[in-house]
Amino acid sequence: MNDIEAKARELREQIHALILQHRSLEASVAADPNNELSRHEFLAIEVLGESGPSIMRSLAEKLHLAVNTVTTLVDNLERKHLVKRERDENDRRLVWVHLTREGERVAEFNLEERLRFCRSLLESLNEDEQEIYLVLMRKITREMSRYLTQAHG
Repeated sequence: MNDIEAKARELREQIHALILQHRSLEASVAADPNNELSRHEFLAIEVLGESGPSIMRSLAEKLHLAVNTVTTLVDNLERKHLVKRERDENDRRLVWVHLTREGERVAEFNLEERLRFCRSLLESLNEDEQEIYLVLMRKITREMSRYLTQAHG
C-alpha cells in the first residue's frame, strides 16, 4: 500500500470517528431532560435557530429528509410547543415553520452546548495549532463541497 493510500485510510477512520463523536454529542444534548428530543428534532431546532423561519420543503432539504418525514417531525415539535406553523399570507399553499419562545430557548441551549464542545477542542491546542487546525478544516470543507458537487451535480 502506498503512502497516500495509507493516509487516505487513516483520514477515513478519523472522519468516521469524528462523525460518531459528533452524533454522540447531539444525542446527549437532545436527550437532556430539559429537551427530550429525537436526533432529527434536535437538528430541526438547530436549523430553524440558525436560519430562521422556513417553509416545509426548504426545511426538508436542509435536513436531507423527505417532506412527509419533516411533516411528522414538525407535528411532534408542535406538540412539544417548540415550533408553530403559519400559512403564508400571499400564498396560502406555503406553510412557514417558526420557533416558539421555548423553541428559541432550546436552540440557544443547543448552540451553547456545541460552542462549549468546540471551545474544549480548541483549548487542547496552543494558539498556533488552533490557527492551523481551522485553516485545514476550512480547506477540507471546501474540498469536500467541491468533490460532492462534481460527483453528484
